[in-house]
Amino acid sequence: MGVDLLLLTSDPEPTAVLPALGLLSHKVRAHEPDVASLLEAAPYDAVLVDARFDLAGARSLCRLLSSSGVDAPIVAIVTEGGTIGGTDPTFGQITLGAYKYGLLIQVSRELLSDEGVDIEAYLAMQAGRAIGNAFGAHMVTGTGTSQPRGVVVDATLGKTGGAGVVGAFTADDLIDLHYSVIAPYRASASCYWIMKDSTLATARKLKDTTGQYLWQPSLQAGAPDMFLGKPLLTDPNVAATGLSNKSVLFGDFSQYFVRLAGGVRFERSDDFAFSTDLVTFRCLLRGDAALVDLTGAIKFFAGNAA
Repeated sequence: MGVDLLLLTSDPEPTAVLPALGLLSHKVRAHEPDVASLLEAAPYDAVLVDARFDLAGARSLCRLLSSSGVDAPIVAIVTEGGTIGGTDPTFGQITLGAYKYGLLIQVSRELLSDEGVDIEAYLAMQAGRAIGNAFGAHMVTGTGTSQPRGVVVDATLGKTGGAGVVGAFTADDLIDLHYSVIAPYRASASCYWIMKDSTLATARKLKDTTGQYLWQPSLQAGAPDMFLGKPLLTDPNVAATGLSNKSVLFGDFSQYFVRLAGGVRFERSDDFAFSTDLVTFRCLLRGDAALVDLTGAIKFFAGNAA
């Protein structure tokens, strides 16, 4: 007696998926590649998943099938009798250096001696914030010349908006941007949206065809809000919506590497301005950043030029 096989494929010619099955006495039933097919087609002895053209999607489906309680063997079909050719992989090179950011603050010795609060701690906090803001701005829009390469510079185009709307986006535009990033990057825990606050105000008002907001508020303190099921963060350095502006970023930000050389330094000198009786503080940071995966890990929405 033959084995009852369930073949999950979108191919209009299911026999092309695994031609050798036609030589055996097995019963093969073809269904669309989704979990619902398992319920409709039961019982079966084994599940075959067509992975010839979308290996990442097939892998995700296999995991989903395994977690749904299927007790039958699940087999992914890649290519029958295919030749595995030799390849010599090539790698691009990205050098992460260490650009220096510095800030100098001088205060009178009288202020430090007479203060009723911890002035030095306050200065350290403000200096660190200023240095971080300068470095953060370059991580978004830096040119790569005498400064880090910003993520906007190396991100690729995912969607261009329509004409006559001054660079604005629609709900459909952001859905297209979402799916312009391939599944492995979308599945990353570091996949999220980034836009500035004024752009977020517009995005929060977008609704789907049933009138439901695409934006979802966070249900946990400290956790980001969600948009189309992915975390949404804001950064003031991302461009606002406008003609040709890259106003929305989406993708796997784990592919954007940041190098900090030695951390942040906050140092004091009582001798630098000895002649004026000033105490000098300096804050220094050395770092660099660049998008190391240039194959579409992060994409942007661009407003139409018209």
